[in-house]
Amino acid sequence: KQLVEKRKYTKTTYSKEDIPEKVVIKVLADQYEPAEMPHRKIVETLVKGMEKNKLATYFHREEGTLCQGCHHKSPADKKPPRCGSCHGKPFDANAVLRPGLKGAYHQQCIGCHQQMGLEKPKSTDCAGCHKEKKKAS
Repeated sequence: KQLVEKRKYTKTTYSKEDIPEKVVIKVLADQYEPAEMPHRKIVETLVKGMEKNKLATYFHREEGTLCQGCHHKSPADKKPPRCGSCHGKPFDANAVLRPGLKGAYHQQCIGCHQQMGLEKPKSTDCAGCHKEKKKAS
């Protein structure tokens, strides 16, 4: 019990200036406009959510640990590789356990919204993340 009580609990991530305010995902913009993700707001929400959780603050001591929830299988770094560096466009039949780029984005984004109970935008509201392109007349 004494060892647990002596553990240092901190909440650490990169400085605000090192976290992009927004990330625009345009690589798959065909029938939808590019998705503008409020990246810094998401990180700040995650940090705030773990403030009162000793277990979370103990295990998220390194600056990049929190980032690896989304940027999985990447080294903890201020500038992780783009999703497309691992997830092909389209799906690669030779790597059946690795979703294609569109599937990877949707698994991460929709899965997170569902797990965290986020209602805005709803995980099933496509236009809540990227507006549908206007059809040419």
